[in-house]
Amino acid sequence: MPKYSELLRDDLIEFREYQDNIALKSVEKNTLIVIPTALGKTVIAVIALSILIQDGGKCIFLAPTRPLVHQHAASIRKFVNLPEEEIIEVTGEIKKSLRRELYRAARVIVSTPQVIDNDSSLFLDIKNEVKVVIFDEAHRAIGNYSYVEVANFFSESRIIATTASPGGDREKIDQIIKNLRITDLEIRDENSPDVVSYIKGIDIEQVKIPTPPGPTEIIEQLREMLGEIIKKLESFSLTIQGRSRKELIALGDYIFSQIKRGNKYFYSAVRIRTQAILIDYLLEFAETQGVLPFYSYLQEMKRENSKAKQIFADSRMVAIEKKAEKLSTEPLNLHTPKITKIIEILKERSNEKAIVFCHYRITANILTEILKNEGYSCEKFIGQSSRKDGKGMTQKEQTSTLQLFREGIIKVLVATQVGEEGLDVPAADTVIFYEPVASEVRSIQRRGRTGRFGKGKVYILTMENSRDLSYYYSAGRKEKKMKNILRDGNKNVQTTFDSFRPT
Repeated sequence: MPKYSELLRDDLIEFREYQDNIALKSVEKNTLIVIPTALGKTVIAVIALSILIQDGGKCIFLAPTRPLVHQHAASIRKFVNLPEEEIIEVTGEIKKSLRRELYRAARVIVSTPQVIDNDSSLFLDIKNEVKVVIFDEAHRAIGNYSYVEVANFFSESRIIATTASPGGDREKIDQIIKNLRITDLEIRDENSPDVVSYIKGIDIEQVKIPTPPGPTEIIEQLREMLGEIIKKLESFSLTIQGRSRKELIALGDYIFSQIKRGNKYFYSAVRIRTQAILIDYLLEFAETQGVLPFYSYLQEMKRENSKAKQIFADSRMVAIEKKAEKLSTEPLNLHTPKITKIIEILKERSNEKAIVFCHYRITANILTEILKNEGYSCEKFIGQSSRKDGKGMTQKEQTSTLQLFREGIIKVLVATQVGEEGLDVPAADTVIFYEPVASEVRSIQRRGRTGRFGKGKVYILTMENSRDLSYYYSAGRKEKKMKNILRDGNKNVQTTFDSFRPT
């Protein structure tokens, strides 16, 4: 193990050639590091920061959420030989009047970008002491996200940015690079020569599930209702091609611009567009989640959303609700077959640790309870915010749950998006996507939770004749496009990409 810095407890770090190469390059130039989940982005950043501040100065280490801030601070305390009080976590829970002195005394400041952005005035007289700013989950550095302002403020500091995936859009990648003042890009994927020995391999299987007759009837009725509402919108001379929710949401700008011009006729279009979006949410639940989550979501919408009153006055929606209620009392395979399939998979892979990723918290709640009733040692892992569908988890509860999963006391973790990004979710033998996600970033992050210490297995559940299939293929296309953009015609994925140097 090379001696990088007096500050680094290098006896605790396993030497890996790719980490060594990337860390040393990032010390010299502003670097965006694109590397698969679980290959040690934090270790690379810690090696680099220990070199950059060994002769004095400070490091700011940014992460998008408080749990991530806590996780990174713990890692830095483990690997960096500094007094504990010189490695601080700063969140909005600490009074601003106290933060100035904390910043002055600390050598490593771990925080969210919003706090550092809001506190820029507190850094004015110590700005030149900040030798390096590290941006975790750097794919967020677009638009008006606080990463952009922080990078601008600390433009004289070394910038190191890390992500498992910057996305599959060239314009977005260029924007991240420009916003973070990146001059070099270091990429690794599962096939990189200096990485391949650390990847145990992942077997990915798409599991196609036929939609049972009962849910099919509900889906067809909802599609019929949505089609009628779309026709009403088109009567306003609006062009609606794909009928996607994204397209419906985007119509809002045009509709409101017409109202501002005095076309009061478009007030009706506002109401009709809202109905279309609400029905499309119901349709997505029916197509991709199964009847139990659909019925729960339908009840929540009926109870909580005043804008849905007209929808629920429709006799077809009354019939749909009754149908869903009746179906929900029947065997799982007749109405929510994805849960039946998950139980089958878990039985096949008994004694293994598994993570099931769900896009919706409603589904995570229902699945967790069913798996517990089936005798599985199972807990949900959700975000901290409380919503209509239930109370969130505190940071202490999240940490405790992950530790129990790490120790094998909990065998099955049912996680929402909070389990995908950044958090040190322990490795699993099996990962199950309850549904595909159209985002290549999220898909990569989900897969990265397995295959760390042995060959991993990923199951992606897709309902036939549903939007699951379009999401599944969309993520694959975007991931392929992302890799092509990053390679930019260069066959060696480990090359630093001069073509990305900003002009």
